[in-house]
Formats: sequence, structure tokens, C-alpha cells
Amino acid sequence: MEIYNHQKENVSATPEEVFSFINDDANLKEVFGIIDKIEYITAEKRAEGAQFLTTLDVKGRTYRFRSEFTEYAVDRRIIVRSRFSRGDVMTQFTVVPNNGGVDVSIRSELRNAKTAAKVLATAMKPVIKVIMNRNMDKLVVELEK
Repeated sequence: MEIYNHQKENVSATPEEVFSFINDDANLKEVFGIIDKIEYITAEKRAEGAQFLTTLDVKGRTYRFRSEFTEYAVDRRIIVRSRFSRGDVMTQFTVVPNNGGVDVSIRSELRNAKTAAKVLATAMKPVIKVIMNRNMDKLVVELEK
């Protein structure tokens, strides 16, 4: 079940610049303001199989979950599985070269979810879209500096 999908075409950056930016946790925390902390469980930080804990602060509430890079293709694609008690969220971040710039996309879907999680995700989709679109626009501004 898709919960978020955003594409931005022709961003004025190279794939290397995009990945250099997103590989810095401080940059991610700056752009995605709800991220409070990222703690790595494995020695590798950015590689297939690397695991980490993410702490989010959403309107004064703290959420913590475990994630793993299930795919990490340098300068092209990252797929992260975040595990929750009621299902997994798979998030794919993709960069495709396009006439001197790049197309950037992010897509998240809920998998192996219980019915209650599907109902909640459906209800939250509009809120997630607004928040994530704002963050993605912020990311593009940072990339094009």
C-alpha cells in the first residue's frame, strides 16, 4: 500500500552531489526537521545491510524505530526497510541523471501490515504528503545551492 510518492525532475545537481548531501546525517536532520537522532547499530553506516535506530520528534511525541538499508546503490538508489509492530515501511530514494541535472524521487509503501495499520496509514496519507512535500522542497533547495 503506497503511503507517499514524490518526484522532482531536473534538479540542478549531480548524482554525486545528491548522495554526498544525503549521506550526512546532520543534513538529513536539517532538512527533515522531525528527525531527532540517527544511531547506527552496525559498523557500516551507508551500505546494504547497515542497520540504525531513528528517533523522531513529532509535536512533542517521541517515536523510535529500527531500520535497515536493504539496497544501497551509490549515487543511484537507496531502499530502507523500517520495522514497526504493525507492519514494515519500505522507502525508496532514487536519483536518475537528466540532461545535466537529476530527477529525484522518493516512494514509501506499507507492507505486511495489519488492518488497523492500513486504516491509520490511509487516514494519515494527506498529512504525510504535506509534511514530506515541504521537506522534499527543502531538500531540493539545499541541493541546488
